[in-house]
Amino acid sequence: MTQKRIYHILLIVLLCLQLPAHAQTILIDSLQNLLSRKDLPLEDRVTGTSMMARITGNKDMKSAIVLNQQALALSTGLKNLKYRANIFSNLTQQYALVDSFSLAARAMDSALYLARKSGDKQALGLAYFRKGWLHIIGQQEDSATHYFFEALRVLDGQQKLTCEPTIYYFTAATYGDWNDLEAQEKYARLSLSTAIQTQKPDDLVNGYQALGTYLEYKYREKHDSASKYLLDSALFCNRMALLIIKTQNERLITRSAPAILSLNTANMFAEYWPGQKDSIMHYLYLATEYAKATEQQEILANCYGMLSDIAVQDGNLNEAENLLQTALFTIESYPAGGAQVKAHIMQALAAVAEKQGNTTKALKYYKQYIDYYQQAFDKERLSTAKRLGAQYEAEKKDKELQLLQQKASFNKELNFFYICLAIAAILALIFFFRSYHFRLRASLQNQQLLELEKHDTQLQLKLEAEERARLEAEQLLMQERQERLQKELLAGALQVEEKNELLQSLQKKITTISGTDPLLRQMDRIITDSRKMDEEFEAAKADFKEIDPEFFNRLQQKANENLTRLDLKYCSYIRMGLTNKEIASRLAVEAKSIRMARYRLKQKLNLQKEESLDVFLATLV
Repeated sequence: MTQKRIYHILLIVLLCLQLPAHAQTILIDSLQNLLSRKDLPLEDRVTGTSMMARITGNKDMKSAIVLNQQALALSTGLKNLKYRANIFSNLTQQYALVDSFSLAARAMDSALYLARKSGDKQALGLAYFRKGWLHIIGQQEDSATHYFFEALRVLDGQQKLTCEPTIYYFTAATYGDWNDLEAQEKYARLSLSTAIQTQKPDDLVNGYQALGTYLEYKYREKHDSASKYLLDSALFCNRMALLIIKTQNERLITRSAPAILSLNTANMFAEYWPGQKDSIMHYLYLATEYAKATEQQEILANCYGMLSDIAVQDGNLNEAENLLQTALFTIESYPAGGAQVKAHIMQALAAVAEKQGNTTKALKYYKQYIDYYQQAFDKERLSTAKRLGAQYEAEKKDKELQLLQQKASFNKELNFFYICLAIAAILALIFFFRSYHFRLRASLQNQQLLELEKHDTQLQLKLEAEERARLEAEQLLMQERQERLQKELLAGALQVEEKNELLQSLQKKITTISGTDPLLRQMDRIITDSRKMDEEFEAAKADFKEIDPEFFNRLQQKANENLTRLDLKYCSYIRMGLTNKEIASRLAVEAKSIRMARYRLKQKLNLQKEESLDVFLATLV
């Protein structure tokens, strides 16, 4: 048999979780002691019973299934669903190994459902891994790889590695079947690197086996002398795996690995180093011993087949026939029968009989070969039918599950729509209520505003009426005041006129009395100047009364009625904007006198030194 064929055998049976006899006895005793304790917590009892089922499956798979069912019954008392999920994952593998694919599919569905519901990532990762393994058994590599990757996605980020090395191992094997050597190398190296982290013997054996298989495939692709180092590396990986098996036999769980690995190594020597007969015989001896110890009849039959091939090459046809007969006897003692292996053995016996020249015996063996081949074909067809039936049921359940999920999603969306509709209705009601409340409040506010505006209008009308009354009163007062001032002005004018007439009369008399007397002339001049001054002042006073009647009154109020007529005249000229020189010219005095008059006026008007008299008089209202 070729290395690749032996590799496929390992790929299918590697995870059957069987134990070497000595290690198995130790674990069984330990578990029996543990389970006999009455105070054992329920979680530990469930876990211990499930472990006992795994060990029992080495020899009696039906008893193992019964134990797992007992563990399943015990787990109903646990709130954490991960225990039930893990038990269903183990049942998936065990049902598949006894060709109960429909039960395996149901157990797989339960494992996934419970793992998802438990929220435990390790339980969910194990469930996805078992589903991928189930698809590998059903020769559905595409979907198997999908579930392997899903398991890795779920387990990503977990602190403790669990089944990742084995998942990488199967993924590498799948890519090897597809001749994708780049991907095969990637996952083979991941299998070994994660195994080094876990330090579990089974993971390390799988990792070295995966990497060794990749290196051998890589050599077959190149197949030149420059690539011989790949074969040496592959052989090194196989030897490392066998060394781990030898040194850590007590911790090894996978029962089938030592025999298969030894047989694969013997095949490598037979194919690439056929001259190293001692090495071939050494590894065949190891494979035979491991196969006998673990009751792997098919592996044992393959070992006898290889020994028969060596005997044929050496010309020992009788020995070759005896070895093949031993292989046939070995495989017939196997409960499952192994019709396909028997067919290969009969074909080899027929070939040996032909070389011996015994055509009768050769024909007999060929007939038996045809019978066994037909049995193997029928069995394979039946197994395929069962597998397809289970696959159909699984796909049917998957579709039903998808429909249920779609329906649930639709119901969820419908419920969401109803909730949104209800919320929208509530919001609309709230909006209408708020809108009505707002309109009502706006109406009340408008009514209040109208009342306020009406009140303001009435108050404004009242104020306007009072203002009109006040203006009318002021107008009457001003009119009365103007009339009184006009009367006073008239009286003053009359008084001045009378005084001027008196002075004129007096001046005439003085003139008639004597025109040479200096005293009289001086009196005449004084009278003349006085009349002139009165005429100018009265003219100026009349002008200012027309412009601002309040001027002299306010001026006197400011000076506390201390201003003389001359002072008023000065103030009038200054308010008119005349300069000191112009005022002095009009009054026939020197400019220095005007400056002194200005100083006296500031004192009478109580002005500060820095205040301007011109500005004060110009701005006096």
